[in-house]
Amino acid sequence: MNLLFIHGRAQEEYTQEELLNGWTAALKMSFKNAQLEFPDDLNLILPYYGKELIIQRDRYKKDIADGVYQMRSPGEQLKEIDNYEKELVEIMRENANISKKEVAAEVAAEQQDRGPENWWATLAITRLLDKHLNSVSNGCVKRATDDVVTYLVVPKARKIINDYYFSALTKEPTIIIAHSLGTIVAYDILRSLDPEAFDVRGLITIGSPLGVKTVQRQLHPPMEYPKSLKGNWVNVFDRRDIVSLNSLNRKNFRVSPEIFNHEVDNDSDNRHKIKEYLSNMLIAKTISEMMRV
Repeated sequence: MNLLFIHGRAQEEYTQEELLNGWTAALKMSFKNAQLEFPDDLNLILPYYGKELIIQRDRYKKDIADGVYQMRSPGEQLKEIDNYEKELVEIMRENANISKKEVAAEVAAEQQDRGPENWWATLAITRLLDKHLNSVSNGCVKRATDDVVTYLVVPKARKIINDYYFSALTKEPTIIIAHSLGTIVAYDILRSLDPEAFDVRGLITIGSPLGVKTVQRQLHPPMEYPKSLKGNWVNVFDRRDIVSLNSLNRKNFRVSPEIFNHEVDNDSDNRHKIKEYLSNMLIAKTISEMMRV
């Protein structure tokens, strides 16, 4: 049985080996916490696109500045991207319980006479979110939205990243575990697979932003249960994780069969880190069930 890991953004400082070792250690802790034996026949695979995402993001931003990359007209393109980022950070603000009064105070403290007012509000929200996340580097949230936007709106970038996983998939029985932006990648590739050519026994999404309408609009709705997925789709989230935003219930992600949602306590400093999610005993129990399909 193959277990395919799909990592999220902000992994460019790691090597593929470091990431695989970290995810493996956390997964083994999950089995230990669940008092289950770690399966000897579980082949762990983690394709790595961390540095590639940064290359694509920076190239995309340069192409926009140079007028090379155009979805429509440059003006319409920039407006659509700006609106996407504003909607995403606004949802993150609500989930982080940051009030509009706090945003207004942040804007008043630093606003200058340039740029529209709602642009300054967006910057203020990202600064407040960085503080909420105890970020050690300024602009953490802004870079996060840039990365996600690059994958969602640039066809070339999406194809390059997806190809890492198309190349890794075989006809062997496979379970997929995806985190954060990786859950968007997982959903996108599963919708493209020939159900007869692959044997995907289950999907576990962790800290996923797929329940956000602004994300779904870029994934060619309506949303659907991937036909290539033969087993269950299990979504794991912490309500205090401002990246996962919404659970994948019928209200936020209307598909059939229904996705199984499980709320857990991710006891990390920002409620989104993979180590704390992946070491939860629920993951081991879910994998064990999927391996019996």
